[in-house]
Amino acid sequence: ITMFFKPNTIESSTVRNILLSPSTNQVMVQFKNNAKTYLYENVAYDAIVDVFLSEGEQSFGKFVNAYCKGNLTTVVG
Repeated sequence: ITMFFKPNTIESSTVRNILLSPSTNQVMVQFKNNAKTYLYENVAYDAIVDVFLSEGEQSFGKFVNAYCKGNLTTVVG
């Protein structure tokens, strides 16, 4: 069972929803411009933890571009 965690607040112009799993290095993202949900694998553990530590200061769009894009992606919904 993979446990995903959701940040308390998501204020982003591009990201509708984001779920993070530091234990499996996975990030699930739904963008505002479509209804698909993308699962990114092999995302750096430190980057995922930083999202929680800097919550409120983190740009989710920049996080996805810097640490998720380019990794293995699966469309899950």
